[in-house]
Amino acid sequence: MNSTSKKSASNDMLKRLAQPNTWLLALVAVVVPNLIFLLATPYFLVYRLVSPPLYFLAAMISLWLRPPFVYVLFGLVAIIDLSLVVAVMFYLPLATAFHTIRYLASIDVAASAFYIGAISLFLFNALGTAWLVNRHRKALCAASPLPAAILAAALPVADGYVNRSYVKQPASHFESAMALNGLDAESITKRGRNLLIVIVEGLGSFSDPGMKALLASKFESAAVKAGYSVLSGRSNFEGSTTSAESRELCGRWGNFTDYLRAEQYDCLPRQLAERGFATISYHGYSSEMFDRDVWYPRIGIKESHFLDDLARDRQLFPSRCGSVFNGLCDGEVGDAVHLRLLAKSAQPMIVYWLTLNSHIPYVAKPGGQLHCRTNEAIIKNQRVCELTEIWAEVFDKISEIAADPKLPSTDILVVGDHTTPLWEKRAAVAFTPGKVDWYFLQTRQSAQTQLTNLSRP
Repeated sequence: MNSTSKKSASNDMLKRLAQPNTWLLALVAVVVPNLIFLLATPYFLVYRLVSPPLYFLAAMISLWLRPPFVYVLFGLVAIIDLSLVVAVMFYLPLATAFHTIRYLASIDVAASAFYIGAISLFLFNALGTAWLVNRHRKALCAASPLPAAILAAALPVADGYVNRSYVKQPASHFESAMALNGLDAESITKRGRNLLIVIVEGLGSFSDPGMKALLASKFESAAVKAGYSVLSGRSNFEGSTTSAESRELCGRWGNFTDYLRAEQYDCLPRQLAERGFATISYHGYSSEMFDRDVWYPRIGIKESHFLDDLARDRQLFPSRCGSVFNGLCDGEVGDAVHLRLLAKSAQPMIVYWLTLNSHIPYVAKPGGQLHCRTNEAIIKNQRVCELTEIWAEVFDKISEIAADPKLPSTDILVVGDHTTPLWEKRAAVAFTPGKVDWYFLQTRQSAQTQLTNLSRP
């Protein structure tokens, strides 16, 4: 190609870039499907790093499709977009997120106005874009895709930069509250005491020590009345709730899919069962959710209690709590845990309790102890305040268990599973990304034994 031809081609490209059709394509394929989320960026966290290029590609493909199929394509893109947003917000790896789709039948999405609104917004946004593509098809076919492609690539970069302080970074190393407190099968066996492990749904690590102190203060009476020492700290987390179960019960990063392949796994419950411990679990939701009825026995939990069987006792469990995840109330499950620990047993016990009611979307406590919907609210952000009220009820129940003079000698570990997925930036700043808080209530004798062991050469 000679210089004259090159110059002519360059001029043609510039003319095409300057055409209104080219910028109409950028508007329809990139700006319109992302506009609502761009306007919400200063106030809300919606991680859509793949979405702008996805909508751009859908728009380009749509130019070759018949109009009805354009609506189908954009509807599928909306579903993918929303699914990816949810996966990121709930710390689900992509492969795990696709694996969890089959559990949607176990939850009641229609019970949450927020979820219905979010689904409607994503679909309206996508179908509106499809309508614009069909309406301006002829003009878009004549447009240069270059500006739209550049814009679609730039938006995720800008999004990542603006929200960088809110984004959880990969953990630099493995940590668990169990390991940080020296709780392994050997040390637990040497203590010869019961161990209660409580994983609290959505309990992240408070950025403000004063907020953490609100929950820590719940254990002060137990420390005085029952002779407990109370330790607290924070640790790394990866993944969602079943990842926390892997972290604390099996001492490794992972999730429920890692425990569905073999018949047994060398996790703490199995190790303690082999040492003569009774291994017991409680959870106020369905046993089929994340196949807990399958993999709990495989990691060594011999006796499991879920909504399925606990709900039969209407006297002990008269209430239901939650919306999308409607199950037993944490306070009533805590009462069942309390009774199990009081039951006479020839074996020491490890009792594992996974809480439920603080799962997003949560149902606020009416007239809660922190006065969240009044001018006297102890925590100013309403979302954080209401979540803390739900956690406080769990902490009150644990304190009640610990302070019971009839309770056999029992150490208690309380730890969050992951930071609560909060959409509102003013709420999200209340927590440290990538961290969860933990609390360890150990009997004085147990604490002295640990101190002695640590001081030995």
